[in-house]
Amino acid sequence: MSIGTGLTWHLFLSHIWSTGQDAVGNIKSELQLLLPDIKIFLDVDDLKDIGALEDYIQRSQVILFFLSRGYFRSQNCLREIRSSLEQSKPIVLVQEADPDKGGGTLQALRGECPDDLQQDIFEQGWTHTVWMRIEEYQRVSLKTIAEAVLLCSPNYLSQTSLPLCVPGEPESQPLAFAKDTMLWASPANAGAMELANEIAATFPNLTVSTAEAPGPATHMLLYLNEDSFVSDARLAEQVKQARQDRLKIVMAHE
Repeated sequence: MSIGTGLTWHLFLSHIWSTGQDAVGNIKSELQLLLPDIKIFLDVDDLKDIGALEDYIQRSQVILFFLSRGYFRSQNCLREIRSSLEQSKPIVLVQEADPDKGGGTLQALRGECPDDLQQDIFEQGWTHTVWMRIEEYQRVSLKTIAEAVLLCSPNYLSQTSLPLCVPGEPESQPLAFAKDTMLWASPANAGAMELANEIAATFPNLTVSTAEAPGPATHMLLYLNEDSFVSDARLAEQVKQARQDRLKIVMAHE
């Protein structure tokens, strides 16, 4: 892998120990398997002087912000963040999803971020991926990170995307329903219809119903966010009825 003049690491992993240490360790080891020549800065392996954080940032090509609970409250993490922004470093945002591991919604994690940093971090179109604790989804996130790093290397600066494939990722395998399936997206569930139509456009043998009742549907799509059960009172009753009728419920949350 090529690297810019005067740089030591292709990627710097910025994280808080309490809720990000295990995940970034996994990210480093997996990226090294996918990209054997990649050089990654991780504090437990490379930190020699805590006073030199800004220098480590300067010598890194891309900075990964691992967003988890407490990240924006760490003084050292804030040093890394501010140094990255001051030096106009390319940034990759990786969001922990598991609440038990310090994860949360992007909105909640952004709420911990100092106001003066929010626009530069969350509104500049930086590459963003969610870190799941499911291996197949981790492969997708790893591909996203790998592509972002490669696109910042001298050999690929003229490219906007790369045709990468990670062995075992869901997108590399042909997926289809074995039999006709109907997904019910209740009109009382804001956002469900849009997601259901997106799924149906991707997978054969899937149709979508947006009727007031499930009818012949084989599954109910339950699209969840903080407003799901307060924006329309009908939804709670529909979920109760679906459970009573043993209608399979597929949940998706923001």
